[in-house]
Amino acid sequence: MSENKFDFIIVGLGLAGSVLSRMLIDSGFKVLVFDKFNPGSSSQVAAGLVNPVTGRRVVKSWMADTLLPFANDFYRKIETESGKQFYHSMDVLEVVHSIKDLNEWTVRSADESMKKYFMREAPEELYNDKISEFKKLICINSSAWMNIPEFIELCRLKLTETSSIIEEEFDFSLMKINNNEIEYRSLKSKKIIFCDGYQTLKNELWKNLPFVPAKGEILTIKCPDLPEEFILLSGIFLIPVGQNKFRTGSTYEWNFQNELPSENGKSKLLNQVSDLLKVPFEIIDHRAGIRPTVKDRRPLIGQHPEHKNVFLFNGMGTKGVQLVPYFADHFTKVLSGKENLMDEVNLNRFTN
Repeated sequence: MSENKFDFIIVGLGLAGSVLSRMLIDSGFKVLVFDKFNPGSSSQVAAGLVNPVTGRRVVKSWMADTLLPFANDFYRKIETESGKQFYHSMDVLEVVHSIKDLNEWTVRSADESMKKYFMREAPEELYNDKISEFKKLICINSSAWMNIPEFIELCRLKLTETSSIIEEEFDFSLMKINNNEIEYRSLKSKKIIFCDGYQTLKNELWKNLPFVPAKGEILTIKCPDLPEEFILLSGIFLIPVGQNKFRTGSTYEWNFQNELPSENGKSKLLNQVSDLLKVPFEIIDHRAGIRPTVKDRRPLIGQHPEHKNVFLFNGMGTKGVQLVPYFADHFTKVLSGKENLMDEVNLNRFTN
């Protein structure tokens, strides 16, 4: 294959594009990634929380038994190869404030399908006089947090070493879709995959898909008196990221004007953190990003209904860290002709 011919062009190097490009390259495909670094992208801002239990309804996260081990193995493999740690296993402590909620958690944690995620008693004494009064702390196993920007930077460096990335914004007006290939300037590719998060909304090719972008804001606080062994959940999350720092969030804003952090978002988070913590803290950072969420909370993966060499790998939402590795592997096998695309994530559920 000549230097300007590729099997796949991938647009976007967020979490989705990083993992998918890695798996396609490892499968022997020639890949070229287009990405202009954006510090406000959802992958750069996201907290990277991994949690097998959805707290509001106290149910197991979708496909948790399959997704979590797969994600853990994939990220650990990259850590071993790179010598860098970015994936941090850490139990979650759900702060239960009411008897009603405690009863719900007690019933669900006894469910046979859930028991393995509740194998450890929470050390409640650690948090006496540290957080607001609680009925119980529920410890959730198999949880983690991931430093997504560090992981993406590792992927970017690897792509740079092999001249497999062009660090500029993809210009849709320069793309020509032919029957058998994609042309872009002097480049030619058999297929193109869009992995560009909520930026997909600007792409006319996917205008009929039900993306519901949500702006989320996150604070980083410094709190020397708060234990750093666990992730806390109490309407908001508090993730220890080292050196007495915690990432906390997140807000959901469906009607927004821009990607910038807002005083309203900051004030809302500040009030929630103040309600939870009984120890002093200071805000040291405030960021915002736009999540590529989907109406039915499932990924959007698959082939364009009219252009057979145009594909989408997107819509991972707030659980991207646990979703992306499994579905990137699945999609790689689909593109290799080894598997059929899973109906529940196939974008044709909205285009047929």
